[in-house]
Amino acid sequence: MTNRLIPFSVFGFLLFSQSGTSLATTGKDPLSVDVLEFKDLRDDSRYTSPKPERLRLFRRREATPAPVSGRSIPIKVHVPRVGGPYPVVVVSHGAGGSWDTHFAQSNFLASQGYVVLDVEHVGSNTDRLKATLRVFKNLRDMIHDSNEVLGRPKDIRFAIDRAEQWNRSNERLRGRMDLSRVGVMGHSFGAFTVMVSAGMRPALDWIEPKVEPGKGLGPDLSDPRVKCGVALSPQAPGEPFFLSESYKTLRAPLLGISGTEDRQQSGEGPAARLASFKLWPENQGRNVFVWLSNAAHLDFTDSTGGAQHGMVSKNRADVQRIVRVAILKFFNQCLKSETTGDHEISSESLKPYLGGAVNRVEVLRK
Repeated sequence: MTNRLIPFSVFGFLLFSQSGTSLATTGKDPLSVDVLEFKDLRDDSRYTSPKPERLRLFRRREATPAPVSGRSIPIKVHVPRVGGPYPVVVVSHGAGGSWDTHFAQSNFLASQGYVVLDVEHVGSNTDRLKATLRVFKNLRDMIHDSNEVLGRPKDIRFAIDRAEQWNRSNERLRGRMDLSRVGVMGHSFGAFTVMVSAGMRPALDWIEPKVEPGKGLGPDLSDPRVKCGVALSPQAPGEPFFLSESYKTLRAPLLGISGTEDRQQSGEGPAARLASFKLWPENQGRNVFVWLSNAAHLDFTDSTGGAQHGMVSKNRADVQRIVRVAILKFFNQCLKSETTGDHEISSESLKPYLGGAVNRVEVLRK
């Protein structure tokens, strides 16, 4: 198994509010960050469908071969150049994304004292999205694919298992991670992955091929090592992911972030995401929902600095300024026990980072 080291200096990740106030959440200058690529990782205990063949002009695409043993799970690691052990955050991209979809956000977290593992879900990545010219069908197929819906949380488990191995034996990562402090973060399909890893149970109603009993709640796919999660664009109940009963089993503290332009794949309006917070269980105020004005679905990702770039999103810079602050505050509370003063997530503490299109923020707690 090989890995590739990409020296990487933090570029402009010290954030500033509209008034020029710096984001001083650690009391230290941002750390320099290295990026390690582990492209050839494979979970040999699982079966997976081969990568779909791209459509070629004047030739019909061949039938999909039978599933094969082993699932490829590439992981890109953002790690502070020196020091540790640091808390670990595992990142899950949305449908059609890659391990670079959250590159800038991951590098920022690493610069603030985290080891960040960006997982690529091969059954719902960019290659699968572009496997044929019918991109929207490909998108719909992957979020209804039972192997992917039920398999993505297993990718998170695999990443944490691998981190434990690296922490014992990898030359670059040995002793650098504190695996007693693990968080997860994801967007859209990745938010679903985070929510399931944190205890929620997926719906079986809309996935294909069918999994017994065909309807109702699916299995518990949570990982007890996950201490908290961040769900960017968390889903409301309904096709294709959750039932109203799914939310009752949420175990780990969760931060949800969405906005007034964040429409769902099912066609429901953005308000459904906010309304679904009512279904989250009470957790002594540790479950948090941040609601932003004029924030659209793709504003919550940022691939800046990565080799693969996502789609352009109009208000991304304004959204990211406040989203990064909220994410860092939440993980600092959960994984670093920083719970007072400037570390508190509230409407007032986030207001200094508003600006441009994002001019209102509401914070809810349960």
